[in-house]
Amino acid sequence: MTKPVNTPTFEMARRSRETSTERFLCAIGIDSDLIEAAVGDLTEEFADRAERDGARAARVWYAREVVRSMPHVILTALRQGGPRARIRLVACLATVLLPFVLTAAMVVLRDGPPFRLAASLANASEGLVVNTMRPIQLPIQAFDRRGHLLESRDVRYRWTSGAPIAISPDGVVSCTQRGDAVVTASLGTITTNLDLRCRPVTEVRASSWVDFMAGDPARDLPFVAIGVDGLPVTQLRGTARITDSSVATLAGTTIRPRAIGQTTVVVDVGDRKALMSVIVHEQVASFVGLRPDQRFVAVPIRVAQGDTVHWALPQGVFWLKYLPRNPGDAPPTITVAGAISCSKGDGLHAFHTLLDVYVVYCLVHPGGATVEVAHGRFGAPIVEGSLALQRLR
Repeated sequence: MTKPVNTPTFEMARRSRETSTERFLCAIGIDSDLIEAAVGDLTEEFADRAERDGARAARVWYAREVVRSMPHVILTALRQGGPRARIRLVACLATVLLPFVLTAAMVVLRDGPPFRLAASLANASEGLVVNTMRPIQLPIQAFDRRGHLLESRDVRYRWTSGAPIAISPDGVVSCTQRGDAVVTASLGTITTNLDLRCRPVTEVRASSWVDFMAGDPARDLPFVAIGVDGLPVTQLRGTARITDSSVATLAGTTIRPRAIGQTTVVVDVGDRKALMSVIVHEQVASFVGLRPDQRFVAVPIRVAQGDTVHWALPQGVFWLKYLPRNPGDAPPTITVAGAISCSKGDGLHAFHTLLDVYVVYCLVHPGGATVEVAHGRFGAPIVEGSLALQRLR
């Protein structure tokens, strides 16, 4: 026979539940009159359901009603409770919810079995371009179904087709010749193919200078990468950086002047590197009366066929350059006279310039010197550009 619900044992449990529930609600700031009314209604309904449906069904109903009323209880506690009551409420909620949160996090963050292999490239559809001649590790990574990165030490590699590229089972490849190949990576039953484009670079040829007039438009950096066959390499993966972005800025391999001064561009491709000095010149009317801080200056040139112009040169050491208004235009005839000596270099370093660019290293002695710019009777009707000084001392 089922034990009556109004026995002393059940009544003691009911009163204990009422007391603990009321104490908790009071602690988190709920009004005592509201607690007494709400708990009393729940208790009476619980007793009726226990007598009618049994204790187990009544407990399920009681738990469901408590859960359903929790949002309202929490909002009421936040509005009515003091600071300490709110702290107690937060602590209670954290104690109850923390196990559920940790369990959910463990389920979400847990790594699953390998699902796919992929190359860690910015644009994997273009394949892997290799410009270095030293051995490198292929950038294949393993992921589970959720996209979690997995350990990929067990990935195996093999050459599949194309140029005979040397590759080890653990994915170390050496590109010593120009060619294209397909490499297969596998992890268990999962496989993927990678297009490998070997473009080894043995040299980066660059101009020693990139000269601008203040306000000039942007232009491409003057360099070319040379492969093992002596031909230019156009598929490049590397970096170009500038040491002082207040003088000029870089966007990819396009450089734009910002302010008068000098900085350096460093181009890294594969195992090779090139440095270019970037100089932004200030336009002046003449080279006479320059201040000591005016180290990068240029006078404008515009001469017609048969014309000749002269400028006095300052005393000291400098590079004398002609900067065409349109890159690639041939320079006019430039000659120097007076107490001056010029050469193609400073005797210490090798300098590289673009074709048809005029640049000489000059020393003007006491007594003064001049430079003459002349345009012959053939060629373009007008020659326009700038005659620049890069003063050293």
